[in-house]
Amino acid sequence: MKGTVDSVKPVLQEDRLKVVARVRTEDGSLREAYMPDRELAAVLPRSILLGASNRAPRGLLATMEPILARMSQGRVVRVWSYKERDYFSFQPWRSVRFTD
Repeated sequence: MKGTVDSVKPVLQEDRLKVVARVRTEDGSLREAYMPDRELAAVLPRSILLGASNRAPRGLLATMEPILARMSQGRVVRVWSYKERDYFSFQPWRSVRFTD
Protein backbone atom coordinates (compact mmCIF):
# COMPACT_ATOMS: atom_id res chain seq x y z
CA MET A 1 0.00 0.00 0.00
CA LYS A 2 1.17 3.54 -0.69
CA GLY A 3 0.82 6.66 1.39
CA THR A 4 2.29 10.10 2.09
CA VAL A 5 4.29 10.98 5.20
CA ASP A 6 2.37 13.61 7.21
CA SER A 7 4.79 13.87 10.12
CA VAL A 8 7.86 12.10 11.43
CA LYS A 9 9.69 12.07 14.75
CA PRO A 10 12.67 10.34 16.32
CA VAL A 11 11.89 8.35 19.46
CA LEU A 12 13.93 6.29 21.87
CA GLN A 13 12.89 2.72 22.59
CA GLU A 14 15.14 1.03 25.16
CA ASP A 15 17.77 3.75 24.47
CA ARG A 16 17.79 2.95 20.74
CA LEU A 17 16.78 5.34 17.98
CA LYS A 18 13.56 4.59 16.12
CA VAL A 19 11.77 6.85 13.67
CA VAL A 20 7.98 6.89 13.71
CA ALA A 21 5.87 8.52 11.02
CA ARG A 22 2.21 9.25 10.56
CA VAL A 23 1.41 8.11 7.04
CA ARG A 24 -1.79 9.04 5.22
CA THR A 25 -2.65 6.08 3.02
CA GLU A 26 -4.37 6.22 -0.36
CA ASP A 27 -7.75 5.57 1.29
CA GLY A 28 -7.26 8.62 3.56
CA SER A 29 -6.60 6.79 6.81
CA LEU A 30 -3.65 7.63 9.07
CA ARG A 31 -1.26 4.90 10.14
CA GLU A 32 1.72 4.95 12.44
CA ALA A 33 4.69 3.33 10.71
CA TYR A 34 8.34 2.84 11.58
CA MET A 35 11.31 3.62 9.35
CA PRO A 36 13.50 0.53 8.86
CA ASP A 37 17.14 0.82 9.94
CA ARG A 38 18.43 0.68 6.35
CA GLU A 39 16.29 3.71 5.41
CA LEU A 40 17.37 5.52 8.57
CA ALA A 41 21.04 4.94 7.73
CA ALA A 42 20.48 6.55 4.32
CA VAL A 43 18.66 9.61 5.72
CA LEU A 44 20.82 10.11 8.85
CA PRO A 45 24.35 8.83 8.23
CA ARG A 46 25.70 7.78 11.62
CA SER A 47 29.29 8.51 10.64
CA ILE A 48 28.43 12.17 10.01
CA LEU A 49 26.43 12.65 13.22
CA LEU A 50 28.46 10.52 15.65
CA GLY A 51 31.75 9.55 14.06
CA ALA A 52 32.94 6.25 15.54
CA SER A 53 31.11 6.71 18.86
CA ASN A 54 28.54 4.24 20.19
CA ARG A 55 27.00 6.84 22.48
CA ALA A 56 24.80 9.76 21.54
CA PRO A 57 23.50 12.55 23.75
CA ARG A 58 19.71 12.69 23.98
CA GLY A 59 19.95 16.31 22.83
CA LEU A 60 20.93 15.01 19.38
CA LEU A 61 17.27 14.08 18.83
CA ALA A 62 16.47 17.79 18.50
CA THR A 63 19.03 18.01 15.68
CA MET A 64 17.69 14.90 13.97
CA GLU A 65 14.03 15.90 13.99
CA PRO A 66 14.21 18.72 11.39
CA ILE A 67 16.50 16.63 9.16
CA LEU A 68 14.02 13.75 9.25
CA ALA A 69 11.13 16.12 8.56
CA ARG A 70 12.82 17.67 5.51
CA MET A 71 13.79 14.29 4.12
CA SER A 72 10.46 12.54 4.76
CA GLN A 73 7.42 14.82 5.07
CA GLY A 74 5.30 14.92 1.95
CA ARG A 75 7.08 11.99 0.31
CA VAL A 76 5.20 9.05 -1.14
CA VAL A 77 6.16 5.85 0.65
CA ARG A 78 5.28 2.18 0.65
CA VAL A 79 3.74 0.84 3.86
CA TRP A 80 3.82 -2.80 4.90
CA SER A 81 3.35 -4.90 8.03
CA TYR A 82 5.90 -7.20 9.61
CA LYS A 83 5.61 -8.92 13.00
CA GLU A 84 2.54 -6.90 14.04
CA ARG A 85 4.15 -3.52 13.28
CA ASP A 86 3.80 -1.22 10.26
CA TYR A 87 6.90 0.02 8.45
CA PHE A 88 7.46 2.46 5.62
CA SER A 89 10.10 2.85 2.94
CA PHE A 90 10.78 5.28 0.16
CA GLN A 91 10.06 4.51 -3.46
CA PRO A 92 12.85 2.62 -5.26
CA TRP A 93 14.93 4.09 -8.05
CA ARG A 94 14.34 1.14 -10.39
CA SER A 95 11.10 2.64 -11.73
CA VAL A 96 12.76 5.98 -12.61
CA ARG A 97 13.65 6.60 -16.26
CA PHE A 98 15.83 9.53 -17.24
CA THR A 99 14.91 11.46 -20.37
CA ASP A 100 16.44 14.20 -22.50
